[in-house]
Amino acid sequence: MESPFRILTVDNEPSVTLSLQYVFTAPRYEVLRADSGDAALALLDACSDLFDLIIVDQKMPNLTGVELVDAIRKRSIPSKIIILSAHLLPEVRETFEGLDVHAIFSKPFDLEELRTAVSQLAA
Repeated sequence: MESPFRILTVDNEPSVTLSLQYVFTAPRYEVLRADSGDAALALLDACSDLFDLIIVDQKMPNLTGVELVDAIRKRSIPSKIIILSAHLLPEVRETFEGLDVHAIFSKPFDLEELRTAVSQLAA
């Protein structure tokens, strides 16, 4: 059996990470949750090749999504990244695009569009 596509969701709102964990179910996906950028970096530092995809919010305490994605890229972590945030001013979106993210979704987001994007990245 093929190993599951591993996803890390990073959002300080538990309802978002729990929803994503519910949407992307086993056996095709394995979803872990982090409630902050700091917690995500601790997981990534422990095992940088653990996740195929990281779904990141922008507005979080301590580290913003931009700061988290920048730290991920500086560590040369190969994970694909999707941004899922309600706080996407044009300059923030532009910064994310410069950090080689694979997709950007504004909250509220279309669940089918997100599923399609994740499915394409998992292929």
